[in-house]
Amino acid sequence: MADCPNCGILAQEPPVQETGGGSPDAVLAAQDIRQRVSFLGQVEIFQHLSKATLERLASRVRSVSLVDGHIFEENEPTDGLYIITSGMVRVTKPAGTGEVEVDLATLTRGNFFGEIGLIDGLPRSAKVTAMQPTECYFLPRPVFLTALRESPEIALALLPALTRMVRSADVIAQTLLSMFLKEK
Repeated sequence: MADCPNCGILAQEPPVQETGGGSPDAVLAAQDIRQRVSFLGQVEIFQHLSKATLERLASRVRSVSLVDGHIFEENEPTDGLYIITSGMVRVTKPAGTGEVEVDLATLTRGNFFGEIGLIDGLPRSAKVTAMQPTECYFLPRPVFLTALRESPEIALALLPALTRMVRSADVIAQTLLSMFLKEK
């Protein structure tokens, strides 16, 4: 295992896919890629991608382990997309003076975070806290951008998820504005 330099978590590189021979390592690597393709194909933002594109993504993600309590702070540099394979994280934003946090989401298997920074490269827009040991597939931003150039269909797959996020943000903003106006 290698340390993930941007986030202080343990990262496990995907096995190298060997050609030919049918060695035990090559068989395990092929099985791992098939499992990753199957899993990624069930994730909302990747559901409509071709098998070839899923295979390219599956060969580029790496497994990472988040310890219980691990925190990605709001405004930290973005490093990529995290797709939860097991465990749970909580997404929060500070409210008011920052003493209170507003829960935005609880994410579990098949959910993901880091998608906003994945696209715009800006710092994290919310705080994410592992609520228990959590396993993820991690897609580094530079790898994602390369995959996007190779397979523009990925951009089309992201649009519905991003649109839903904008709509959710609108609802939250309306709710907060209503609460603020009631206090006056």
